[in-house]
Amino acid sequence: MPKLDDFFDEIDTARVRRAKELSEVKRSFGQLTSGDVYGVASKAVVVLAYANWEGFYNECVRAYLRFLVEKGGKVRDKDWMLLVSAFHADFESMRDRNHSFDSRQAFVKKLQARIDCGFDAVDGKLVEARSNLDFARLSENYGLLNFDLSTMQKVRNRLDKELVGWRHAVAHGDSPDLTTMDVEAHISFTSSLLILIADRFQFAMLARI
Repeated sequence: MPKLDDFFDEIDTARVRRAKELSEVKRSFGQLTSGDVYGVASKAVVVLAYANWEGFYNECVRAYLRFLVEKGGKVRDKDWMLLVSAFHADFESMRDRNHSFDSRQAFVKKLQARIDCGFDAVDGKLVEARSNLDFARLSENYGLLNFDLSTMQKVRNRLDKELVGWRHAVAHGDSPDLTTMDVEAHISFTSSLLILIADRFQFAMLARI
């Protein structure tokens, strides 16, 4: 049986570290944005806030999957949709062989053994952020993890428009209108999302004990 407190502490420690970094971003760039002619400071805030959002989510995924591996059991018993991730390499092999009849036969032959796989067979990259953690991607990943998405519904628009949308524009060389961006509010919003993510993963762990 995995030590739940250890995994909770890992997530809490990571969240506090991210919160402190976000606080430092606010302190360092908050006063600069008012006279920021080219929007450099505002863009820096946007990119760093998103980096902490994505980075923390990925940390939670990795901790959660290690928790599942330590707890043991078969993926299909409680996490049927995670088989999508466990079979990822087999799906890719079929695609690489143009979904030929031979590749389908090979997949079915392997299926008998694969269907009883443990959590060590899960490819965590499939439920990580993959560089664009907007609401659609989060919804997709939560579906595989069998997580309740309701707590994220209320932040959906702001998540997509501000945290992800602004960062996406900056990362691709565009200049989104950030003149009305409130640095303190943007950082506070990002920090609140970290709490929602931490709660979701920790609750999922607790529900399995």
